[in-house]
Amino acid sequence: MRIKLTGLCLVISMILFGQTNQTKFEQSKGKETATYPEVIAWWQKLDQQSGKVKMITMGKTDSGFPLHLVIVAQNGDSNFENIRKNKKNVILVINGIHPGEPDGIDASMLLARDIVDNKLKLPENIVLAFIPVYNIGGALNRSENYRVDQAGPVSFGFRGNARNFDLNRDFIKNDTRNAQSFTEIFQLVQPDVLIDNHVSNGADYQHVMTLIASQHNKLGGPMGEFMNKEFEPGIYALMKQKGYDLIPYVNSFGDTPQDGWPEFWDSPRYSSGYASLFHSFAFVPETHMLKPYADRVKATYALMQSFIEFTTQNGKIIKTIR
Repeated sequence: MRIKLTGLCLVISMILFGQTNQTKFEQSKGKETATYPEVIAWWQKLDQQSGKVKMITMGKTDSGFPLHLVIVAQNGDSNFENIRKNKKNVILVINGIHPGEPDGIDASMLLARDIVDNKLKLPENIVLAFIPVYNIGGALNRSENYRVDQAGPVSFGFRGNARNFDLNRDFIKNDTRNAQSFTEIFQLVQPDVLIDNHVSNGADYQHVMTLIASQHNKLGGPMGEFMNKEFEPGIYALMKQKGYDLIPYVNSFGDTPQDGWPEFWDSPRYSSGYASLFHSFAFVPETHMLKPYADRVKATYALMQSFIEFTTQNGKIIKTIR
């Protein structure tokens, strides 16, 4: 009888655990995104519930609030000296640089929760580091009327930060406290792979997800060759297996696909161009703003999962050529 009760209690606790860790996205059936306080409270709760998750407070932003960094590791080790000593591969994910593009905010919460619940296995050689919301000031400035052509969520944050800077142009300039604090995070984490989650604006096409890969010629040498011939094609193949056709970010101003169009040039003003200066493989996912919000979040989840899978399979090579 005791065994039966113990088993029943275990089942009940698992059910309650899943319910209490539902995100705003799930509770609203894919129509809403969490507010900034809800995001931070959710991550703090996950930290308290799981040894795999560690949330730490980093430097201040222009809003007066600090950035947070969440480390997710299978063995719970959040010490980056140990992580480097043990030759783990680190993937750094930036979310909410434009809070009107919250897909990555919700997808990252779902991904981490599924790792904690063992629905998704995080390999031992992978450490994930999330910035839950980078543009805190923009996230606090919330409305239903920003990005009016975007297909959801119901309401979301503003593009500019607390001083109305576009943080997506400030990495090498460091005009904001956000960027200065990010520099500290980047040098602490020293990521092998950087992902900066976004939503596109302005073009129409059938694809849910597009991708900017930092130019391989900019990386040069063995890294550039690996990016061009292995990493980028590998991500396309993994997404294809998950039912998503990737295309490069649509950056066309009058050119046609038949004639080709210029690749998006990510100078070090952008996160990916900045990361390339330090020999990190850097990518900017851009979901399609005219697709339903739930579809965009799912595609972002699938893409981050693909990055985990590729980095797991090629972790030693990535370390060597970096």
